[in-house]
Amino acid sequence: MKHIGKALVALAAAIGMAVSGGVATANADDYPNYNYDVKATASNARVSEVGAHTANVTFDWKIDLPADQIKSVCAVASITRVTDITPIENRYAPYEPELGPLYDNDCTSGTIDTELTPDLYDQILGLHERNLDLPADEDGNEYYTAAKYTAQNFFDYDNHLWDGKSNGGTFSLLLDGLTPDTAYGNTGNTFNDFGTLTPWWWRLDDTFETLWRQGVRTKTPFDLREASIGLHVELKDGSMIPLALAATKIPDFKTTSEPAGTPESALTDATKDKVSVEGGKVEAGKSARVYINSLKDACKGDKSCFWYGYVYSEPTKLTGPDGSPFLTVQKDDAGKYYVDVLVPDGLTGEHRIALTDETGALQGWTTVKAEAPASVAVYRLFNPYMTSGTTHLFTTSKAEYDKLVAAGWQGEDVKFHAAGSAANGAKPVYRLYNRYDGSHHFTVDAAEKDNLVKIGWTLEPTTWWAPADGDAKVYRLYNRWNGEHLFTTDKAESDRLAGLGWTVEESGFSVYTQAK
Repeated sequence: MKHIGKALVALAAAIGMAVSGGVATANADDYPNYNYDVKATASNARVSEVGAHTANVTFDWKIDLPADQIKSVCAVASITRVTDITPIENRYAPYEPELGPLYDNDCTSGTIDTELTPDLYDQILGLHERNLDLPADEDGNEYYTAAKYTAQNFFDYDNHLWDGKSNGGTFSLLLDGLTPDTAYGNTGNTFNDFGTLTPWWWRLDDTFETLWRQGVRTKTPFDLREASIGLHVELKDGSMIPLALAATKIPDFKTTSEPAGTPESALTDATKDKVSVEGGKVEAGKSARVYINSLKDACKGDKSCFWYGYVYSEPTKLTGPDGSPFLTVQKDDAGKYYVDVLVPDGLTGEHRIALTDETGALQGWTTVKAEAPASVAVYRLFNPYMTSGTTHLFTTSKAEYDKLVAAGWQGEDVKFHAAGSAANGAKPVYRLYNRYDGSHHFTVDAAEKDNLVKIGWTLEPTTWWAPADGDAKVYRLYNRWNGEHLFTTDKAESDRLAGLGWTVEESGFSVYTQAK
C-alpha cells in the first residue's frame, strides 16, 4: 500500500480552486481521457477493526464493462480533517476558476510502507499547519497566503487488489496513520448534487470567506472532515474513470485511545521469553526483529494485528522502522510471527523489551543487550539560505537529514563514517549550536567546547566519535569572511578552498572512509 500527503498548494494550482466556493465540473474537451459513458461505482462502505492508529474499510464495487476491456483497478481512500483556520488576508481577486481535473489519485506515485522513515511518516500522515493559498489575480498566475489552517490529509491506495479478471466485487483497504481517540468521517457536502466527489478545500475556502466577512482574524476551531473510498480505473482504450466518479463516503468512526505502557513491575516470569530477539542483541539506531513465540489465535490467518512495544527501565515506547507508533504483526517465510522495531539511538547495555496487543495486554517480554554500532555514517548538508556563520551541518541521523532536505537544505549524502561509541579509545566529536545565527560547530577539543559553551553556545548530544584507528584525516577550514568552519576528508576540496582564501586549521581527528 502507498501513502500520499495531499499538499493544498500543489492541488489548488493544478485544479484551479474557486475562491468563493461552488462546484466546478470537468470539461470533456479539456480532459478527453475521462470516460463518462462507463459507470463505475463504489458502495456499502463499512469500517471494522478500528484501533488507535488503524482501521479497515471494506466496500463493494462494480464497473459496467467486461473485464477484458479494463486495464487496471486501484482502490483509493481519501482522508482529511481540518481542526482550525486563521484568516490572514483577503485580496478579493476577481478570479474565475478554470474547469480543472476531477478529484482523483492515479495510483502512480507516493511512498510505500516499506520506504517510510520516521520523518516521512510524520510529514505525510501527521497533523500540521498549512497555508491556504489563493490566486492573487484573475489569471491565477500568482498566489498569496490567505489563511493558515491545521490539517491531517492524505491518500491511501492499493493497486494490487484487483485480480485482473473481475468487473466487480469487494475490496478491503487498511487505513493507517490515524490519530488516537479521534473522529473521522464526513462533515458538510462531500458529494455534489450529481454524486461527484468534490475537493474538500472548497469547503475550507468557503469557511475562510465567511469568517473574513465576520471580521474574524484569529485562530478559530473548525471541524472539517472528509473520508471517502472508491476506485481509479484505467481502461484499455486509453480512457480512465477518476475517483470523483467512483467513490462513496466512509461511515463516521472514532479511533480508540492508545493503551498505556506496561509498568516494569508487571514483567513477571509468566510472560518472560514469550517473545525473543535472535542472539539477544540489538543495535542502537537500527531495526530489530522481535519474534512472537506464542501468538494469540486472534492474530493468526489473514487478520491484521497492530501491537505496541516498549523498552525499559522506564517504559519508553518503540516505533516501527518506518516511524509508525504501532508494530505490525507479520509472518516470515518459515511461518514464524514477528514485529520489527526501531531501537532508539544511544541505547546501550542490558534492557527489557516488551510487547502488548492492541488493548495493552502484555504478550511477552525478553532481555536484550543493546550495542552501539561499530561505525555510523555521517551526512553533510548545505543551507543555501544562510549568509553568515556555518552553512554546513554534519549529522548521523537520517531522519534529521531527510527533514532538512525537505525543508530546502541541499543534501550532500554520506561524507565519511565515524565510530558509533567511545569504545577502543574513540574521542567524542562535540556538536555545538549557536542560537544567534543558527550555526553548528564540531570539535574534539574539550577546551574549545567549554569555551564556546561559556560564551553562549549550546552543547548538543554527541552522536559520533572520532576513532583512534581512523584511516582518513579530517581537514578543518575556516572562512574569515563569514565565520564558517567546514570539515572534509577530501584533500582536493581542502586545497581548493585554501586557494580561495580559507584558513586550514588542525581538526585533531580522523574518521573511516568506509563503514565498519
